[in-house]
This record gives sequence, C-alpha cells and structure tokens, in this order.
Amino acid sequence: MKLLKKKRLSELVAGEIKEYIKQENLQAGDRLPAVSELTNSLGIGRSTLREALQLLESQEVVEVLNGKGTFIKDVKPFQIRTSFEVENEKMFLLEALEVRIALEGKAVDLAVKHASKADIEKMEFYLQEYVRNLNANQREQANQADAGFHQAIYEAANNQLLNSIIDSIWDTFHEFWNQPFGKDDIFDQSYPYHESLLEAIKSQNAAEAALAFQKIMDSVKSSIEKFNQ
Repeated sequence: MKLLKKKRLSELVAGEIKEYIKQENLQAGDRLPAVSELTNSLGIGRSTLREALQLLESQEVVEVLNGKGTFIKDVKPFQIRTSFEVENEKMFLLEALEVRIALEGKAVDLAVKHASKADIEKMEFYLQEYVRNLNANQREQANQADAGFHQAIYEAANNQLLNSIIDSIWDTFHEFWNQPFGKDDIFDQSYPYHESLLEAIKSQNAAEAALAFQKIMDSVKSSIEKFNQ
C-alpha cells in the first residue's frame, strides 16, 4: 500500500508541474524553478519530486541536466496522445463509470432520504464554487469543486459501508476530474443536471433525483465515447 500511495503522489506532483508549465506558458528550453523551490511550493520531499521529474522525463516533457537544472523539452507530449492511449483511457473510464453509476446512484437515493441542512449547504457551496472558478478561468479549482459536490452526496447518504467502499476506490473515481484525455472541460455540459439533482435532493424527490443523476451519467458517458484527438 505504501508504494501505491507514493506512486500516486508522484503522479499528482507531475500533474501539478504540467499545470504550472501551461499556466506560465513555458516553452521548449525554458527552465523549471530550482529543486528547493519546487519542494517548498509543493510541500513534498526531494524523493517524490525526483520520481515526478523522472515520470515527466519518460514522457519527454522535461529534460534533467545534472548540475544545470530541469528544462522543458516539449509541451506537446502531454497534450497529444496516441490513439492507442486514448482508446485505453476510454475503456478504463467507461468501466469506472459503470461502477460509479451503481455506487453513486445508491448514494443519491440515500441522500434524498437522509441529507441534512448542512449537507445541502455543502452541495450548494460546491456548485457555487464551480461556477465562480469557471468564470475566473480557474479550471483546476472548478474541477475540484465538482468533485467536492459529488463527495458531499456520498457523505449525505449517511451510510458508512457505502462511504468506505467509495473511499477505497476514490483514486479511480478521481480520474473523472483529473483532466481525462488531457482535457479539463470535457464534462462541462453535464453541469445543468447538477443543479437539477441538487433541487431534487432538497425537495426529497427520489424520482427527479434519479432522473437528474442519470442525465449526468449519460452526458459523461457520451463525452467519453465521442472524444477524438
């Protein structure tokens, strides 16, 4: 388990560095901040950073030159994927979606019955944060708010066993909010159904909640199936 967590952290760090490269509009030949600056700003150790840089180097995103620093090699490899990689990711996401529909669908059903005022307020907060960050062009924060909304539903279900199961596979579910196919806006069109779902949970309307949830899942599935490079 420790190795898996360590690997996962290095992958997250690699993703943060990619996001930094995009936000700063760095180009081939540009240099990344020093190791000490990266470890401090990311709150990680040198070994984790080293693994993340090795991962980026294997993807030909950066080049580590001993004694000189880490330089951008190419910004395209993490924006363009082979058709084989895309099809593999599609299959993974569609299989994960089947499991998510089963578990989250039950969570929605239970949330309709058990959601407290605090649960509702938390869901409202995350949807507001999603819109606010989207309007501010803060895509990563918007996606985190979207994930927070769904996590609030799991908590509102008030079922410890269901939460335990979902928590055990959260890393898999998180991929829906972790720039699938390298895109951060692929599931935007499902947002209106989130509002409908929230209203149905607030009014304790199980049928409307199930319908809104199914529309979200159908939209997500359609976006995955239709994605082309």
